[in-house]
Amino acid sequence: MAESAKEIDLDPRKYVGLSFPLKADNNNDFALTKNSLQQAAHNLKNLLLTYPGERVGQPEFGSRLRAICFELNDNSLPVQIETEIRRATSLWLPYIAIKNVDVLTDEVNSNQIYVKMTYATNLDSMATESLTINVGTIPGETTDY
Repeated sequence: MAESAKEIDLDPRKYVGLSFPLKADNNNDFALTKNSLQQAAHNLKNLLLTYPGERVGQPEFGSRLRAICFELNDNSLPVQIETEIRRATSLWLPYIAIKNVDVLTDEVNSNQIYVKMTYATNLDSMATESLTINVGTIPGETTDY
């Protein structure tokens, strides 16, 4: 009988998936995540920072989050960002429930946009995690992953 996702999460000897960006660790060819909440963070970052058309074989995968961040910065920008995050997540990662989205700017560089999200997975809706990503960078530049 196959183990449930909750059983795998509770077993410290089991891994759930790959950590992004891909990198080696001391024990494995690639760094791995230990539970579903960790894996959800990596999957969420991967989805939101991938522009539709970038993924070979799945040209629809991704979000327009980076493009939205380069539109006119007015009072509607936070709403547009939250709408796109919720749209992409519900389509591609329906097991992740976005609880809250905050759009933040850097005090030193007002052109930098950070998005802080609180989310849970359908395995345990009470266990929430926060994730902050830098979405105001130019594609091709290094992002805070």
